[in-house]
Amino acid sequence: APVHNPQALPVMLPSKLVGRDVLLAKIYGDLKNNDAVLVYGESGIGKTALAATLASAYSELPGGVIWLPVENESLDDLIVRVARAFELIDVANSDTPSAMIGALATAIQQRKPLIVFDGDPDEEAVADFIDQCADMIPVLLTAPHDMDGPWSSIELTRLQPEQASALFNHIADMDEDDANDPTALVAALGGNPLALSIAAAAMKLNNQTPDAFLNSMPQSAGGAAPEALLALTTAFRGLPNALQGLMLMLAATFKGQGSGDLLSMISGAPVEGVNQAMEMLVNRHLAERFTRYGSSYYRLHPLVKDFGKSWLRGSQRLAGLENKVRDSIIAYASRFSNNNDRLAAEAENFVAAAEWAADQNDQDTPNQLAVSLMQAGDFVNARGYVYELLQIRRAAASSSTPFPAYTSPPSPTVLPQEDIIDEEFDEDIEEEFEEPPFDDELFEEDEVFDDEIEDELLDEEDFEEDEEDDIPIPPQELEPAPPEALGEMARLRASLVQARQLNDQRRQAEVLKTIAAVHVRDGNENEAISNYAEALTLFEAVNDRGEMLSVLETLATLEAKTENLDAAALHAARGINLADQLGEVGKQIHLVTTLGDVQQQLGESDAAIDTYEEALGLVRTANDTRTEAVLLFKLGYAHLDNNNPEKASEIWETALKMFKAQERRDYEGRVLGALGAAYGELGRWTEATNFHTSSLYIAREVHDKQEEAMQLNSLGFASVQANQLGQAVLRYRQALHLAYLAGDREDIVSTTVELANVLVQSPRHLLVTELLVDEALKQDPNDRDLRKLKERVTTEKIDAEARNVNFITIDGTARQYAENAYVLLDEA
Repeated sequence: APVHNPQALPVMLPSKLVGRDVLLAKIYGDLKNNDAVLVYGESGIGKTALAATLASAYSELPGGVIWLPVENESLDDLIVRVARAFELIDVANSDTPSAMIGALATAIQQRKPLIVFDGDPDEEAVADFIDQCADMIPVLLTAPHDMDGPWSSIELTRLQPEQASALFNHIADMDEDDANDPTALVAALGGNPLALSIAAAAMKLNNQTPDAFLNSMPQSAGGAAPEALLALTTAFRGLPNALQGLMLMLAATFKGQGSGDLLSMISGAPVEGVNQAMEMLVNRHLAERFTRYGSSYYRLHPLVKDFGKSWLRGSQRLAGLENKVRDSIIAYASRFSNNNDRLAAEAENFVAAAEWAADQNDQDTPNQLAVSLMQAGDFVNARGYVYELLQIRRAAASSSTPFPAYTSPPSPTVLPQEDIIDEEFDEDIEEEFEEPPFDDELFEEDEVFDDEIEDELLDEEDFEEDEEDDIPIPPQELEPAPPEALGEMARLRASLVQARQLNDQRRQAEVLKTIAAVHVRDGNENEAISNYAEALTLFEAVNDRGEMLSVLETLATLEAKTENLDAAALHAARGINLADQLGEVGKQIHLVTTLGDVQQQLGESDAAIDTYEEALGLVRTANDTRTEAVLLFKLGYAHLDNNNPEKASEIWETALKMFKAQERRDYEGRVLGALGAAYGELGRWTEATNFHTSSLYIAREVHDKQEEAMQLNSLGFASVQANQLGQAVLRYRQALHLAYLAGDREDIVSTTVELANVLVQSPRHLLVTELLVDEALKQDPNDRDLRKLKERVTTEKIDAEARNVNFITIDGTARQYAENAYVLLDEA
């Protein structure tokens, strides 16, 4: 429900807001006029504190406050979360929330809350939300950068020197007459409120002088590192081991947040001990605490979370701790299956864990979470969490082999310079992480906290003595329809009106089918689906089963193409039965194949196998070997997705022979790529690489750039798995060139992420990684993976500079860097 008590806001209120009075008055005035306001600025600049202060005032008004932490959520995400706040359970539980936005808009206009989107909102999603249902109420957004939309923008800048001193002195409990002058330290922190807060709290609780803290801060060449990061590094090094471990543990959670109960399960320490230790981190401004469903809930600032992940990654502990977090979240969902409030408190972590597991090709985790939620009484339906359950189930369906590959393939051609690249890069890798960045005894093998640390957490006297004295791709512009097309559609609509006036159902159905075909021709699939569906109803009314079959076949195909998968499965199943009754074998084969494709997209590989086998029986009876070969190709993928790479390989060997006999060189190459995927699943990376290489050269032979790019990416992945990092870099660079050549923003971003994830492992390549990431961010400034990489590079450059690492640099742009590698293919 909307919050009507400042203390109930899901954010920690600042004890004192310094230097923002003018902005507070300006924004408050805009909000009173029911305007939308965006506050943006660098990490740690105080955007959330400013928003919390404003929300605190608004919470006492009749409309209250709806506060949503956001991280690039879609429009549907926003609709569901606001609907749940208004207890509009039908909207929250809808399969298509955006279709019910009208009901939500009505509730918003009636209640008139202040809605806050705090964090990193998706520009297009929040703009659509405001335009469609919140244009007459106050809306406050915070973001790391400016965005275009139906709002006014205000940049939050650094504090002036006197303001910075006032904030520092307030937190450090210092006055102007204090003998220890903090002026030099305050100046070094550059007016960033987070940096000032962390430094002041650490200095106070560690009984340090300002000069001592300043002298212990790491040096950054040319001031490249954010001041908040420098202060955080220093404060972290001054923490006791127990608090370091707890902060890093929270950073390893997939959202950087969790309840005391969840953190207790992860750490193995009692809830009371965890809450006491977390209070120490809160006092040091390293975490925030608020109340969620009556219990303490903790969250890290995004910069603190990213910092913690970097430390864990650098010590080779991140993967192990993330696995422990995953296991604890699964156990939490099971343990609290009878407590709706506890489940609701961690719903975001359930979804985040499922999506993280999907990225690791782990289907078991989202499946276990989905089962726990479905068995949790009435929680999902009564509390409005159907949408989150569907997200978790989609995560289970989406986890699959990342690349699609011959028993005796030709040996891959060794490209010039590849061995040199491999050798140089592997030498770089050996140099990194010579010493772990924090105490090796922070974590035991099985538990985050050992018995000694548990005792420390539970010792209240120690606690009192020690601690108390953070572009979507723009919609494509459609070219105006030519006059002749407009004339055609106008004539058809006139015919439809006439048929309706005459109540001629058959004529209406025929005209609607024609209108739908025009929409398909013009690329308007969604409009076509609507018209075909209406035509189907009318053909049923006149009992024209032949036309019904024709429309069902087309509907299933279009719905599969537009990922309207449930409807596609329904229409395909109806069409299969009707085709069987009418003896239309060709249409039946097509519909059965479409159903198998849909089941594959839904992650129902068992069902897809049975469906493809049914289609194979039909085509073999019809002696259609060309279609049989294609079905075998599809069936192989169903077995691969069903964790049976051996069976998939066997099927693909048969398909390969058929495609060779049919002289279908393009399909031959695709099957070789599929075989590479199967051998990769088996961990046989040499064979996988051979298959992908053969597939690559066939793709180049038939001039299939899309397949070529896919095989280059697959070779990059296989090389990483085989620990041939130089080869991985080469292949990803070549794939990146094709992405730039095609002008495909999505491929540029995803390939850059893969390439950067390899390069960033070598400290010497940090500048090259930064160049690539910066260029990709121009394609999509909001991409999460890119921004995480940017944060990681920034953090690790500090350590590399401190170790005097000799950075590798390149001449030219990221695009030229990729193109230079691709030239090697032409020279091979």
